Amino acid sequence: MRFKSGTNKSRGSIFLLLLSLAFSDVLSQERLNHRQFRFLEIKGHSGNHLYTGESLKEALKSGYGAIEARYGWQSHNPNSWQNMYLYPSYGFGWYSGFVGNPDMLGKPSAVFGFISFPLFQHKRHQMVIEPAGGVSFDLKPYNENNNSENDAIGSRMNVYFNMSVGARYRLNREMDLVYGFDFTHFSNGRVYKPNSGLNMFGPNLGIRYHFNSQQNRVDNAYNPQTVLDVRPHLHQYKKAEKKNEFNLLAYAAGGIVQNDRDMGTSKQYGTFSGVLELQYVLNTKNGFSGGVDYFYDNSLIAKVQNGNYSVYGFHGGYEYMFWLLSIRLQVGSYFTSRDRDLKGPFFLRPSFKLDLSNKVYLQLGLKTLAGAKADWVECGFGYKIANFRRKQNQK
Repeated sequence: MRFKSGTNKSRGSIFLLLLSLAFSDVLSQERLNHRQFRFLEIKGHSGNHLYTGESLKEALKSGYGAIEARYGWQSHNPNSWQNMYLYPSYGFGWYSGFVGNPDMLGKPSAVFGFISFPLFQHKRHQMVIEPAGGVSFDLKPYNENNNSENDAIGSRMNVYFNMSVGARYRLNREMDLVYGFDFTHFSNGRVYKPNSGLNMFGPNLGIRYHFNSQQNRVDNAYNPQTVLDVRPHLHQYKKAEKKNEFNLLAYAAGGIVQNDRDMGTSKQYGTFSGVLELQYVLNTKNGFSGGVDYFYDNSLIAKVQNGNYSVYGFHGGYEYMFWLLSIRLQVGSYFTSRDRDLKGPFFLRPSFKLDLSNKVYLQLGLKTLAGAKADWVECGFGYKIANFRRKQNQK
């Protein structure tokens, strides 16, 4: 009897242990089913150049081609900012391509980060817009002795930027067909001259493979036949929240440039941008801004004889906000004819703004010259001086 009693106790202990393990495994699987959605994407690019110079026309006539690989995360949290943006995906990637004659331009590669914003979804189709930015290398720069016809690239390392508008078509449980039309840009922001840059446009086509990164853990657990979801089930969407607020912002940034006189050398000049602007935040997604600008460009020493390297302007623009980030695009001009003669009739300022706190932000952008040419890269900090909220009408 003692033997049987001990056996029963042992069996009971084993049963409770297995039950607890099974229960914990069920909870683990429940957690796994709602996390770790990943994807791999391979995409090819082709197209033509938007080139306004003369010396590279022959070298660029064959167009361009590239292949890229992306690794990304699919957002799915209904209680976070992603639900207002139809659950974007984001990640990092690697780019490799040819942009013309490799003896003159090299074979560029790039590493970059990206985010994919869904625009709308219809059955198996999902339309998206995808900005990407990073650093490129292995472009062959201008050299006075053996590559003097290259008026597009002045440095081996450059900024990589891509903007794609396209779609994903769901083929099956794991696979999507991706396709679209994109614009790609390489330049160094006038850190070195020449810097007319390379601008390419054309179609892209590829495949996206979805998977759950914790599937391997389940396969090695107690229930190996379980197959986890590779895509989240997204049903909850929120509208953008009304803000109706005004912010007075001050921003200061610096940069490094080179002028035509010192092209091909290591000599560079400092620049400064000072901005005072009023920002109107319509809702959690959309905002507008306008203000005045002070620019100081020491590279104007080659053009200005009296030592006055200051330029004064004004601007207005739109910004798209998500999480702690904003994508800003501003258009501006200058107050005097003297400044417009030096810098052109208008400038653009595409930039990324990162809120470090309720008051302080970091901004990285490009101030252009005479339209779309790079004047300098702006990197600096801003401060929210004041905040004003419009009162909502009470019913």
